[in-house]
Amino acid sequence: MYYNRIDVKRTILSFANPCGSNEFRECAIFNKHIKSLQRYVNNCDEKYPIILNTPSAITHAVSQGASAFYCSYWRYDGLDFDKPIGRDLVWTLRTKHGGLGFVKHIAALVVKAFEDIGIVPWVKYSGDLGFDLIIPLDTIPHELWMGQLDVLDDLQKELTDSIVSQMYKYSHNIEIKNKGASIEIIQEGKTCLLSELRARRGLLLAPMSLNPETGLVSVPVDPKRINSFSILDASPSNVKSFDWEFGSAPMSAQIGYPHSWRIRPLEAKPAEV
Repeated sequence: MYYNRIDVKRTILSFANPCGSNEFRECAIFNKHIKSLQRYVNNCDEKYPIILNTPSAITHAVSQGASAFYCSYWRYDGLDFDKPIGRDLVWTLRTKHGGLGFVKHIAALVVKAFEDIGIVPWVKYSGDLGFDLIIPLDTIPHELWMGQLDVLDDLQKELTDSIVSQMYKYSHNIEIKNKGASIEIIQEGKTCLLSELRARRGLLLAPMSLNPETGLVSVPVDPKRINSFSILDASPSNVKSFDWEFGSAPMSAQIGYPHSWRIRPLEAKPAEV
């Protein structure tokens, strides 16, 4: 079974448990028996949050019907989900018209736009017609946002604006429309949506989890190799180990603040099994 793989469990657990000792992600499963997302388990008339902190926790969840694993992009100090302490900056790219080939093309342009301001985001395939891009909270210096959630909102919005302006430089026949919480990107009759994820208690399909609708793996992708990504790379029988890791030196990114802010670079590379 796919979830018996040690490397799969390791990647899911690494994402579910941030490196900060006082930080906690809310977790959830898609339960194939009830065909619904499940955030809690019941025990003796009490309900408890789903916690993914050991390989056996994943094994137990699968035995109870879990076919997919989700983690919040919000961080918490314990199990009080009404009081987040911060969040990762997350964008999703989803195709509307044009298929996987078009969304790969746009994802590569978005990554290039990030790189031009000194950021290398984590990238993962959604398991369907899209990609997710993540800047973990761990890489954003605390002195930049000082625990203020609204500053993270402002930072993400400014990064989105920067991405859009950069993309105009890369392609003269691209059209970009603001659609509320999403940016609609149009080129040669093809369309995809770039969206910021900000919803409170919002969840993201965990890296290396199966997508519950397609059965494909939400596999991390090397940002430099998005265009060569194939749907075959996300087949559970073909998928290779791929871990996200922090780089060794900080990066600078000038994005309109009175001083440069520094983000540690991120690397995705094959893991040792």
